[in-house]
Amino acid sequence: MSPREKHVPDTAQRTSVCLTAEEKAAIRWVSDARRLKKDTRTTLNDILVDALWYLLEKEYGKTKQDIQLMVPLVPTSELLAEKVREMPKPKKKA
Repeated sequence: MSPREKHVPDTAQRTSVCLTAEEKAAIRWVSDARRLKKDTRTTLNDILVDALWYLLEKEYGKTKQDIQLMVPLVPTSELLAEKVREMPKPKKKA
């Protein structure tokens, strides 16, 4: 079994979502249906993101580009700075 390719953008932030049993069952059904069609987007994240973009476009007439224009640009230097962490120096043993 090979590992799954990474498909979540580096700029994505982790969040938590609370779902009822019915909502979990619905997502599981969508995941299984996608798996049968050999779709690679079967994770909870994929399904929720696809549903969000579908809702925005069909219900509110907003495209992904419209939403991108609402998000302030972050310089790439700041994005790189977030990935750098200072490691503590190991304590010397006496």
